[in-house]
Amino acid sequence: MEKTQLQRALSSRIVIEQAKGILAERWNATPDAAYDALRTYARARRLRISDCARHIIDQTLDTDEIPHV
Repeated sequence: MEKTQLQRALSSRIVIEQAKGILAERWNATPDAAYDALRTYARARRLRISDCARHIIDQTLDTDEIPHV
């Protein structure tokens, strides 16, 4: 993997972790449950998880639209 690819992967992972934290806090859920909900939401819409995560962080995705337990 090139250095640029590694940096992108790391940046993507950081964004996903931040969004997981936001969702877990908002829903009083575990980080794993938040990630599962985020992943399911993204897959159902054929979106990248990192893009959905970024929208959660910048508050352009209404987290009430994401089904969760």
